[in-house]
Amino acid sequence: MTTVSSPDRTAQTQADRMSAGRLSLLVGCLIFAAKFLAYSLTGSTAVFADAMESTINIASAAMLIFALNVASRPPDESHPYGHGKVEFLSAGIEGAAIAFAALVIFAQGIRELLAGPELHRLDLGLMLLAASAVANAVLGLHLTKVGKRTQSDALVADGRHVMADVWTSVGVIGGLIVVGITGWAWADPLIAIAVAIHIAWEGYRVLHDSLGGLMDEAEQSQLDATTERLEQARAPSWIDLHGLRSWRSGARRHIDMHLTVPRYFDVKEVHAIHDRIEDVLLDGDEHGGDVVVHFDPCDDSECGQCTMADCSIRSQPFVKRERFTAERAIRLDSDLQSERSPIVD
Repeated sequence: MTTVSSPDRTAQTQADRMSAGRLSLLVGCLIFAAKFLAYSLTGSTAVFADAMESTINIASAAMLIFALNVASRPPDESHPYGHGKVEFLSAGIEGAAIAFAALVIFAQGIRELLAGPELHRLDLGLMLLAASAVANAVLGLHLTKVGKRTQSDALVADGRHVMADVWTSVGVIGGLIVVGITGWAWADPLIAIAVAIHIAWEGYRVLHDSLGGLMDEAEQSQLDATTERLEQARAPSWIDLHGLRSWRSGARRHIDMHLTVPRYFDVKEVHAIHDRIEDVLLDGDEHGGDVVVHFDPCDDSECGQCTMADCSIRSQPFVKRERFTAERAIRLDSDLQSERSPIVD
């Protein structure tokens, strides 16, 4: 079954996402212009490295707007789980672009180190970099905040990239101050190389997270939250839980599980349980989602953990109810079968 979020809330969420995406593109263009001007004034390889990362910010912001537009489309016949995975693809392209920028910066740093750097007008260049860093910090924090609130992986990835750019600028500014004080011009390409390594690491992290989303990698926090909600709302007829799978397609959550119930329950009763579980797991989720519950009939070996009162088919006394935990919930059918053993009279 599928729960659809409020149209008004969905529209507001999408509007917030798109506004953040457009702001990222606009600010990215302005910051790139400022950094490139700083590079033209100083001739610094480190500043070049910083400006190169800003070009990736622009490309990433454009990709972000595209991804947010596609991800906002509702599920259809061709895409029954929605279009949210495009956000993971956007984040992956951004991670690859970051890594490529790191390679270009590293090569430029090596070339300048061998050729010998020539620096000039560091004071004005530093002022431009400082202003760019402040603007980027405000933008990065805003993108990350909106991304987490609207559950947009693309926005969060863009915010993380922008914040990496901030630390890059801080490092470049600090290094150029040292160069200006000491006159050690060779330190400039070394700073650029250090920046390249830092950017490459950030690109790896973004790419790793996006691949995890594309491959439906399990999120432990989601599994823990799901099982805790089920445990809090648990009814006596919810005997055991296994085969839990939870993944996201953009902001939409998809949950699949197997629930063991008394084997004498009829269709009407299990349908009511399904509706109850859906309400428990998706209540308050403005993005909507899907919940599929597969019902398994109880086995005599499970009587010891069943709290159903006045059960007409009970063959063994109640011993202890097992809590719903993520560790137990992700058990496979094969694991459950191995736990069940014939009851010996």
